[in-house]
Amino acid sequence: MPPQHTFTKPPPPVSSNTLLSFPTPQILLVTLNRPESLNCIAAAQNWELHAIWEWLDAEPSLRVGIITGKGRAFCAGADLKEEQEEER
Repeated sequence: MPPQHTFTKPPPPVSSNTLLSFPTPQILLVTLNRPESLNCIAAAQNWELHAIWEWLDAEPSLRVGIITGKGRAFCAGADLKEEQEEER
């Protein structure tokens, strides 16, 4: 059974594009979960990540945050296809 975590506030809600896990009680692991698009970051996901890092900064029980990407790429950057669609 994994260890239970006691946080001052719960982690912010995230979509299926961002996965949160805690390999140890002091470590937050954030995984970008859009391998089909090389984990490029959409606008909504950018706000999720901002909320996660703000939460990490305010959470005294966490010592480090690690970000990684699922699949063959860490992150291709911003989702340019999404930006192009918004311009139309």
